[in-house]
Amino acid sequence: MPVKTDRPRLLSDAAIGVIASTGMRALTHRAVDAAAGVPYGTTSYHFRTRRDLLRGVLSRIAEINHERLSRVPGPPIEAVDVPATRTDRLAEADQLAQRIAVFVDGQITQQREHTLARMACEIEVASDPDLREILHAGDAFRGMAIVALTRLGAGDPPRQADGLVALIDGLQFDRLVGVGSMSAAAPGTPQSQAEIAAVVRSYLTGLVPGSGDVR
Repeated sequence: MPVKTDRPRLLSDAAIGVIASTGMRALTHRAVDAAAGVPYGTTSYHFRTRRDLLRGVLSRIAEINHERLSRVPGPPIEAVDVPATRTDRLAEADQLAQRIAVFVDGQITQQREHTLARMACEIEVASDPDLREILHAGDAFRGMAIVALTRLGAGDPPRQADGLVALIDGLQFDRLVGVGSMSAAAPGTPQSQAEIAAVVRSYLTGLVPGSGDVR
């Protein structure tokens, strides 16, 4: 028996490719039909309006984000005990910086198309709270950041997690389309990961309290 294709997912993935390669303005039903290799009218059948199509893209991006984050190694949500000494906390900050560097580098290499599309969509839905909510529903990344910063003994993990997420987003943007795309080490290389880790490490070590200051 033939395997049934998830047509909406296929079309959403094709739409992500259209956005990443030719920009948000190029996102049309016809363009997605062509990119997906399906008969004309298929996309409009599943997504009646452009807004419906964008909603499908955002849902797919959120799904991909969740899948990718679930593969990032780290302590479970319950593991929030702060390491006993500042040396241990600094060592954990270094390990976390390296894990984040691998993640960021992967976002601009293996996941480059997805990351470009996500950034374009974030700008597109900036003034549309309903669509923006789809992209950020649950925000698992912030939850993971709060747990990690709690383990470092940070003074205000929820607020400082916002800063860490902003830093990670900024690194991705800079190395994809900003000045870093022209001056940083080539993505996918050990040097690229080392540069990213150094930036993240600087932020994390600044959050590690001194001896006797663990909260």
